[in-house]
Amino acid sequence: MVHLPGRTGIGLDRAGRARELGQGRFGVAAILPIGYFRMGLPAYIDDLGGQPLRPRAYAAVGADPSGQLVVSAVALDAEAGAIDGRSAPDLAARITATQREHPSNRLLRQLARCAKDYRCRAAANAFLGRHDCALPVAAPRNERPPEVLVLHDDADASPTEPAAFRPSPDEIADAASRHLQGGGSVVAFGRACEGEPLLVVRVVEEAILAIRERTRLGSIHLETNGSSPVALRRLCDAGLDSVAVRVVSARAETYEAIHRPDGFRFADVRASIAHAIAGKVSVALRVLALPGLTDRPRELDALVGLAGDLPAGGTLVLCDLSADPQRALRIAPSAETPLGMGRMLDRLRTDAAHLRIVALPRPLVRL
Repeated sequence: MVHLPGRTGIGLDRAGRARELGQGRFGVAAILPIGYFRMGLPAYIDDLGGQPLRPRAYAAVGADPSGQLVVSAVALDAEAGAIDGRSAPDLAARITATQREHPSNRLLRQLARCAKDYRCRAAANAFLGRHDCALPVAAPRNERPPEVLVLHDDADASPTEPAAFRPSPDEIADAASRHLQGGGSVVAFGRACEGEPLLVVRVVEEAILAIRERTRLGSIHLETNGSSPVALRRLCDAGLDSVAVRVVSARAETYEAIHRPDGFRFADVRASIAHAIAGKVSVALRVLALPGLTDRPRELDALVGLAGDLPAGGTLVLCDLSADPQRALRIAPSAETPLGMGRMLDRLRTDAAHLRIVALPRPLVRL
C-alpha cells in the first residue's frame, strides 16, 4: 500500500455514487507482487499544478462488505512468485562468497550491487544459482518517453542509475556460464535498468558466441524494444534462444506518442518480430498495460492483430505499465470508452488462444 501525495481520494458510497473521501483521508494505491495483473486504477482528484506521481504500477484499493481491504487485480501467473529469491535468507552470504571466488569480474560486482542496493530479482538469482540471471551491458537508450511513465520498470528493481561500465564479452560469458552450469536456466540481456541491447549488438553478439563456447546449457534471452531488425537477426544467427519484444501499444500512433522512439519507427518493431519468428527463436510479446488505454477497442483490436503474427506456442506477457496514470492517459487521448480489463483479458484468451498468457517470460530451456 502506498500513499498518493497531493491526491484527494475518491470512493463509492453505499448507493454506488462516487464521492470525495473528505479531509483527513488521502488517496492510496497498491503495488502488486510479481504474478498479479492490475485490473483498475486508483480513483483520485489530480491537481495538475502539482508534482506528478512517481511512475509506478498503481492499482486500485477498496474494501469488501466486511471492511477488509481488497485490490483490483487478478492472479495471472501463479508460478511467477516462485522465481523471486530476493528474500532468500542466504542471499547476502552467497553474494559475499561469489565475490571472493571471482574478485576480478566486474559484471559480478555490478550484479552484487544491483541485488543488494536495488533489490533486483534477476540480479539476486545470479548468486542463488536458479532461474533467470540479468546480464547488464550498459546499453544506451533510444526511447524518450514522457517523464510521467517508464518503460523499463518491470517490478524487478527500481534502479537510479544504469550499469557503471560496459563489460567485455568474456566477462559476460564467465558470469553467464557460471549461472547456467550452477543450476540456473536462463541468462537475459535487457532487464530492468538497461537501455536497448540492440544498440551494442557487437558486444552482445560476441558474448552469445562466447557463452555457447563454454556451455550448451540453458537459454540465452533478450528483452528488447525491437528497434533494429538487422541487429536482432545477427543475435539470432549467433545463437539467441528467445526474445521478448516490449510494447505499450500495437497501434503505431499510440506507440510513437508514448515510446517516443529515437531513430526507429513502429514498423521496425514489427519487422524485428518477423525476423525473430523466421529465425526460429522463441518469441514473446511483452505488453505494458494501462487500464483506460490498453482496453480501448481500437487498441485491443491492434493488439490482437499483432499477437496473431506470433506462432502457436509463443507467449503474451502482460505487465503493468509504471506511470502517473491520469497524466499518462492524457498523452494519448481518445473519445473511445474503454471496455474494461476483464473484457480485454477475455478477448485475448479467445482471439489469441494460440499463445500462453503469463506475467513473466518463460523462455524455452536448452537441455
